[in-house]
Amino acid sequence: MCELNPKDYWENRLKENFGLHGTGFQGLGKRYNECMYKVRRRVFIHRMSKLDIDFANANVLDIGSGTGFYVGLWKDLGTISITGTDITTVAVDNLRSMYPSNEFFQVDIGDEEAYKKLGKKFDIISAFDVLFHIVDDTRYENAIRNIFSLLKPGGFFIFSDNFLHHDSIRSARQVSRSLNVIQKVLRENHFEVILRRPMFVLMNAPIDTNRSVLRTIWHTITSAVQYSESMAFIVCTILYPIELLLISIIKESPSTEMMICRSANLRTSN
Repeated sequence: MCELNPKDYWENRLKENFGLHGTGFQGLGKRYNECMYKVRRRVFIHRMSKLDIDFANANVLDIGSGTGFYVGLWKDLGTISITGTDITTVAVDNLRSMYPSNEFFQVDIGDEEAYKKLGKKFDIISAFDVLFHIVDDTRYENAIRNIFSLLKPGGFFIFSDNFLHHDSIRSARQVSRSLNVIQKVLRENHFEVILRRPMFVLMNAPIDTNRSVLRTIWHTITSAVQYSESMAFIVCTILYPIELLLISIIKESPSTEMMICRSANLRTSN
């Protein structure tokens, strides 16, 4: 039996469950995923509010929009001009119905010269929980190159990844790349890293650590939330304020982090 390609995989997954649980951490249940998205929202709004950006007049491109979670967050910040992309038909069709005043395109950012399909440049580009699903390194580099081509000079590129401090970890549908690899690709494509801070500490897989205590905590959390939705509610009630506190006071996370970059203002000689 042939393995599904990424487009078919996500097409089928979102058709079966078009919601946050469909795009979230499968196997951990609806309530726990909802809590994880609450954390994502708090982190996103806090970090964006610290940037010197007039969101009402910014053109934003959201890559891998899925069910529109980050499109909604950009709207919460007062952003009017939002363009979204996704590799699936089901996502694009649903997003066009949900946000009729915005534009959505079926685009795979890993395709060579995918930037030509958008036809304009943006002040801000976001790609949350997307780029580590590009398992082919050439397509990953294409994605970063396309993103730079789509940004105005001095524009912001904001994304999440695991930024490993050791060698990359590969699986069939995800590659957690090392921080060194990611920074190298960013430098080669004229990006300056402004900030990297945690999106999760305890509530997502501690992939960037060998500390047994953190792995034990994660195993305990996953076992509890998989027991029942009622248990997941209890776990979330306890963990949510602790997670927000940890995110606010530490700079390095054993799990997913947000990176904010700025594109270089390249000058061409006559």
